[in-house]
Amino acid sequence: MTEEQTGWLCPANLVRLRLRLDRPGPSPAVCLAGYLSAGFAQDWIHQRSVGSVIPSVSTRELGGLPVLLPPSAEQKAAGETLAALDEKVRVHTEIARAAGEYRALLADLLMTGALRSEE
Repeated sequence: MTEEQTGWLCPANLVRLRLRLDRPGPSPAVCLAGYLSAGFAQDWIHQRSVGSVIPSVSTRELGGLPVLLPPSAEQKAAGETLAALDEKVRVHTEIARAAGEYRALLADLLMTGALRSEE
């Protein structure tokens, strides 16, 4: 949990995952998030999901997911790599959002004649 998330309430339809570790080392949260988003883990979860409109998986089923995290040094490197890529996704998402807003504004101006395009 980050400082920003302190005090957040978890709705009943969400589950909070915590790892119990008996070894020191970097926090495996980013590594766990990466593991859960990996194709093989997603396949495992989808194979066990139920429901037609909003698929879900029970906490009991999810508890059976085998989680194999690499050694601490590799977790740190993997976490840093995934965090860097997450930041790139965040930046590109923001660029796409801003470009979409700019396009909509420009379309309004061009189509109403308030701004003329150069020919």
